[in-house]
Amino acid sequence: MLVVSRTPFATLRSFGFTVIFGGLAVLAACSSDPDTPATCDSAKCATGNTCLAFEGETKCRKTCSSNADPAASCPFGYTCTDTAVGDPPFCVQDTALNFAGQPLEKKTSGQWGAKCQANLGMENPGCDGDQGFYCFGASPTDGDAYCTRYDCETDRDCGAGFWCGKANATPNVGTAKRTTFGEVQNVCLRRTYCSTCKVDLDCPPILGKTQHCIEDASGARVCSPECDGNASCPTEARCADVGVGAKVCYPRATVCVGDGSLCSPCRVDTDCGEDGVCVKGQYTTEKTCAKKSTSSCGTATARSQGSCPESLPDGSKALVRCLGTVFDEVPKDYCHGIYTIGAEGGDIGCWTPKR
Repeated sequence: MLVVSRTPFATLRSFGFTVIFGGLAVLAACSSDPDTPATCDSAKCATGNTCLAFEGETKCRKTCSSNADPAASCPFGYTCTDTAVGDPPFCVQDTALNFAGQPLEKKTSGQWGAKCQANLGMENPGCDGDQGFYCFGASPTDGDAYCTRYDCETDRDCGAGFWCGKANATPNVGTAKRTTFGEVQNVCLRRTYCSTCKVDLDCPPILGKTQHCIEDASGARVCSPECDGNASCPTEARCADVGVGAKVCYPRATVCVGDGSLCSPCRVDTDCGEDGVCVKGQYTTEKTCAKKSTSSCGTATARSQGSCPESLPDGSKALVRCLGTVFDEVPKDYCHGIYTIGAEGGDIGCWTPKR
């Protein structure tokens, strides 16, 4: 695993400089008299700006309505944010800094979401490495690999349309094999199905489909693309009406991240507790928790089940197996789900309830 350490991306601070939006300065329009409470007059703000409060400060801020449409979104280095308190959405400066400790400079390529050739590795010529952008992907052959930044702490450390999430250390653009378990890293990830969000504005369109910020059964708010049938959703989701005006992809397990028990949905190993890891098969996008057996599962030929349960109590169609000596994706002596493919084949997965 490459450790990105030229300079930390933590301890990020705002900067006291005049901000330019499309050539229009964002005017303070506030009282400078120390004996007078600070006020803000929207009439004195630059065109497209109005007085809005954010993090305890009211000042002129540029309004916006999208993080995808250039005509309605923010300049580079800012994210269109909806505080959901009745104010219109407005541009908030990202806290991502370059190695010199300054706000990122916009380049013509190699930054947020730019495609990179995965087999060229994490430190990739297609990414703006001079400002801390590296290639992120699921394997050296990942055709959807993209440039992003690691070691984020909050969503504001990421660009518009990204969130600060966690990813398992392997597999990655350097290896297709699962060589580590329990090791995760913070990464600015594109907001796609089941990414965290607060409002619709956080979830940009993906593959031409509008996304909505919905609640799953746990109350977590997650991004979900519109759909016209189950086939247009990820394997672990179904196309459902959840009351947002269009059908969207909704997790068959009803939640994007479960309680960490055997076969519960997960994003990364840490979602599965100290005795679990998050695993995925080769023919599915579903990720589920495998749990450590309290006794040896034996060899691949014996296929002893150790202390694994015989079946799953939640209605899943999957079997429970302990085949870490057969599948690289699972560590040895871990209980996991497996479903059959054809007469003799099988793959890791739990075939979540209601599938």
